[in-house]
Amino acid sequence: MVFTTWQIGMDIQHENIRVVAVQRQRQGWQLRHWWQLPLPEGTFSEGLIMNTEALTKALVEWRKELPLRHQIRISFPGSRTLQRPVPAPDKRLSEPAREAYIASATARQLQMTSAQLCWDYLPSQDVADPHLIVAARQTDVAALLKSLAAIRLFPTTVTPGASALPALISPCRLDKCQYLVHREQSHWLWASTEPVPRWGWSDTNAVPTIFDLCQQLKTDPELVALSHAQSSPVPANILSLDAWRAFSRLQPPLPRNGAEFTVAIALAIGRVFS
Repeated sequence: MVFTTWQIGMDIQHENIRVVAVQRQRQGWQLRHWWQLPLPEGTFSEGLIMNTEALTKALVEWRKELPLRHQIRISFPGSRTLQRPVPAPDKRLSEPAREAYIASATARQLQMTSAQLCWDYLPSQDVADPHLIVAARQTDVAALLKSLAAIRLFPTTVTPGASALPALISPCRLDKCQYLVHREQSHWLWASTEPVPRWGWSDTNAVPTIFDLCQQLKTDPELVALSHAQSSPVPANILSLDAWRAFSRLQPPLPRNGAEFTVAIALAIGRVFS
């Protein structure tokens, strides 16, 4: 079966937007296009959109290049999201009642109302609390979606960038690693390779080096695959994470620093749409 829809991953950073479009073909993932769209200084601050006009101006011409059939997954700043375990609701409850229970339990933990939250729940490795809630402020998400809707961009998902990294495990043959790590200028994104992955975000002020991060994650550097958006060399005892290996067909020319697109590629290939 050939999927004709473009699957698009969009990784929004303070200084630019990195976008990758792919298609699923019989022989594997095919790269259709990549873009790097600059943003004026001050468009975002600490993960929050501050200048909606600058964002839409950066995207409006790019939007015209998209085919009618496309699906977009967009990264959301890890610093603006929270993860919380919650007890499992009674299995006898209906699905709406279960969701209402989880929303209420999450809101109580965060000392907020349910209406103030955008949230989703995932499986957890914790037997006692088998649901892991991922939550963000409703106002933060709504501001981003409103800006995108102004130029007819309607994301299928908005998700923390770190949570997308496990999509690279199989196509990049990284099964033997314990963690995938991506370094940006001010933060680390990381995800485990377990069947139910753990993932997260760390500030580089608190965790300056990859070896500090390995210590925090309680893993050996030899079991980590690393990509670095600033083109810094990967230490000799750490595996390089090359997200472009996920493609069976590439579309030259490719970006000078391919590691900047690690999260965008992971978002693009993270789900198959028919």
